[in-house]
Amino acid sequence: MFFWLREITGWLFLLGSLVVLWFALTTVMNPGSPKIVEAAVILGAALGLMRTGLLLIRLSTAARLSSIQQADSATDNL
Repeated sequence: MFFWLREITGWLFLLGSLVVLWFALTTVMNPGSPKIVEAAVILGAALGLMRTGLLLIRLSTAARLSSIQQADSATDNL
């Protein structure tokens, strides 16, 4: 049952990574003073969040499929 919590957290991490990515793009596209190095650091954080979110979604999907398969095999054995 914890796979729902993992999946929701993963989607929140993905949403957060998109917000951080948008922040990085606005930092580098600032016409007054573009901050390229700072945007690169922010981009690294956004990619880390995105990778973590995708990992959590993958894990929750695998856990859900495994629980379905175990339930099916338990009913087949009876």
